[in-house]
Amino acid sequence: MKWFAIVCLVGISAFASLSVRAADSPAPVPAMISGALPYVPIPGAAVAPDRSHIYKVIFNVTHAPANPAQPIDGILFAATDLSTLRGQGVPGPNTKFALIFHGPGGASLGAVDGILNNASYRAKFGVDNPNLGMLSELKKAGVDIMVCGQFLGAMKIDPKTLSPDVTVASEAFLTLITYQNNGYAVLEF
Repeated sequence: MKWFAIVCLVGISAFASLSVRAADSPAPVPAMISGALPYVPIPGAAVAPDRSHIYKVIFNVTHAPANPAQPIDGILFAATDLSTLRGQGVPGPNTKFALIFHGPGGASLGAVDGILNNASYRAKFGVDNPNLGMLSELKKAGVDIMVCGQFLGAMKIDPKTLSPDVTVASEAFLTLITYQNNGYAVLEF
C-alpha cells in the first residue's frame, strides 16, 4: 500500500509540473497563410528569427501524401516557415523562398499532382485540391513556384492543367543547382 501511495504521489506531482510548464508556454500564433501550421515563439531560443538576416531556401518537392485530401508537406512547410519568419518580424524582402516540383512518374505524379488546377485534381482524385489556397498565398507573398518542364514533357502533362500560380522551369536539377549557387539552402520534401 505504501508503494501505491508513493507512485500516486509521484504521478500527481509530474502531472502538476507538466500543467504548470504548459501554462507558462507562449500560446501558438496563427499563421499568416491560411492552411499553414501555427507557430509558438520561443523566448530565448538558441536560434531565433533574425530580422536582419536574409533567409534563402528552395523546397525540393517530390512526394505527395497518401490521402489526396491532405496538403503536400513541401507546400505546407513552406507556408508554415514563411508565416513563422514574417510573423516574428522578418521583413518580406528578407524571406526569399522557392519551390520546385518534380516527381517519380508512373501512375502517381507525386508532388506534381498537388499543383494541378482544381478541375484536373478533382477529376483525378474526386476531391478539391487542398494545396491551391496555400499556393496562391505563397505566390502573393513573393515565393517562386516552379515545376520541372522535362518532367511535364516526359509525363505528357499539359501545363494548362496546372495551377496558374506555377511557372514551368526548364529542368528541376538545373533549377536546384542555380538556386544553390545563389546561396539558397535546399529542403527536401
